[in-house]
This record gives sequence, C-alpha cells and structure tokens, in this order.
Amino acid sequence: MKEWIPIPGTNKDTILKVALEEFSKKGYKAVSITELAEKANVTTGAIYHHFGSKTKLYEVIRAEMEQRILDRMEGAVSLFEDTFRKIEAAMLIGLDFAVKVHICRLLCEESPGTNKDKVESFFNGMISESSLPINIVVIASWRSILKSLAEGEMSLEQGKQLIKWMFNKETH
Repeated sequence: MKEWIPIPGTNKDTILKVALEEFSKKGYKAVSITELAEKANVTTGAIYHHFGSKTKLYEVIRAEMEQRILDRMEGAVSLFEDTFRKIEAAMLIGLDFAVKVHICRLLCEESPGTNKDKVESFFNGMISESSLPINIVVIASWRSILKSLAEGEMSLEQGKQLIKWMFNKETH
C-alpha cells in the first residue's frame, strides 16, 4: 500500500505528473532535474525535498506504473492454466496498457535504482518450474517489444503478432 497519495494540484502531484511524462518520453538518463523543475514550475530544491533524488523520483513513478500493469496482467493470467498461455496473455494485456498510457519507454529500461523490477519478478514467478532459463528470453522479448514500440520501430499490432508467434507451438 502507498505511504502517501499526492493531493491533486500540489507541487508533489505536479512533479509526479511531469516526471511521468518526461521519463515515459525520454527515458531515465535523458531527463534532468533542472528540466523537470522548469516544466513543473517548481525549484529543483522542491524535487529534492519531496523525493530526495532523480532516482528516487523515478522509482516512485516506475513502481506505480508497474503496479498498474501488474494488476491487469494478474487478471489476464487467472483465466489460463497453461504457463505459456499465462505468459502470452500477460504480455498481450500488458502491451495494450503500456501503449494506452504511453509508458513503453519507461518499462523497457532497467530501473537505475535498487528497486526490483516487479514485471520481471512476475514473469520469473510464473516460469520458475522450467528446466530452461525461459525467463531470460521472456524478459528480453518483453523489453525489446516495448522499446521498439517506444521508438516507432513497430506498431502495437505487430507487437501483438510477435508475442502470439512466440507462443504458437504449431509454428516451432
């Protein structure tokens, strides 16, 4: 459960909204605290006061977006018994959500902080019984598809087709 919920219209809320937009557009490395402060119409000190660092601000945003996507993925996997159908369903529903809320770039990069990637942990938990390290391929594919979408290298429909192809046992 969240320790706090930002009150709409406060500096903290504004910083979070601007940071979500900027991190989602540019990725962690390409965003500066100065730029965020200017766009949020606050001082850099306000950002440090509320979040302590760029990394901690990113982690708050990333954790929130990961939780939102996981809520959807968990619902999708509950409909299937087969592990591979579960993974496919999670990836498809997650992809739809990531595109809808424009967080493909945010989710395709590895987190710079100490927080564990919740989506990666989710997939790892589903695949733990396999004798092959399938989780490595699933996570790499997930991030690669998100990155390709963020960079305009493929469409959502192509991303979905690729996921379906990956899990189609008849073509392999």
